[in-house]
Amino acid sequence: MRSHFLLLALGASAAFAIACGDQLIADVPQDVCFTGKQWVGGKHGHPDMFPGRDCVGCHIDNDGPPLAIGGTVYPYVIYPKEAVATMQSGIDCFGQPGIHVEITDANDQVFDLITNEAGNFYVEGNPDDFAKPFSARLKDWDPGDGTPPKTSPMGTHPMYGGCAHCHDPSQPAAMSMDYTAEPEDADYVNGQPRIGLVGYKDAEVKALAMPAAMQ
Repeated sequence: MRSHFLLLALGASAAFAIACGDQLIADVPQDVCFTGKQWVGGKHGHPDMFPGRDCVGCHIDNDGPPLAIGGTVYPYVIYPKEAVATMQSGIDCFGQPGIHVEITDANDQVFDLITNEAGNFYVEGNPDDFAKPFSARLKDWDPGDGTPPKTSPMGTHPMYGGCAHCHDPSQPAAMSMDYTAEPEDADYVNGQPRIGLVGYKDAEVKALAMPAAMQ
C-alpha cells in the first residue's frame, strides 16, 4: 500500500498569535533567544509550537497528529556546542524562517520544505511508513554577507525523524558526523549542536556566545 505524507512547513505564520486570551509567542531578549522570539503557548496546537524539541516523539507521547519528520533550523552553528546552552538561557526559542530543507528518504523520494516563522519544518504521516535511513540538506540559503548561496548537507543518515533527538547540545556526542544508521540503531542518541547555518551572522553570534562560553 502506498504511503501518504503531507508536507507542512508554513512560511507565513503570524509573528504573534492569541488563543483564548493566552499569548503563544513572546518577545524576549537576545541572550534568552538569539532570534528574540520564544514559544510560550504550551500544548496549544500550532505550527510554531515547541521549536527545538523532538517533534516526532512529542507528537507520539501526546497523541498529536503523527509526524514522519520534524525539526527546527537555527541561524547559527556554534562550537564548542556547550556555548549554545550558555548563550541562550531560554528553551523553545524560535529558529530561522524561510530556509529550504530538502529531505530524501531511502526510496529516493524527495520532500521539499520551507521553515516557518519559528524555524520549524515537518512532514505529517506515519513515521513507520517513512523509508529510512534518510538524508537531508539545507539548500541555497543566503549567508547574508554578499557571498553566493550555500548548501549544507547533513553528515549522518538517521533511522528516526525527530531531529532534536540528536541535535540537542545537552546530549553527549556518541557517533562521528559521517554515519549511516542501521535499523537496530534507531534509538541511538548523538548529541550535536542545533541544526544551523554555518557562518550566518557569524560575528554577531560569536560576540554573544564566546564571552559567555569562556567564563
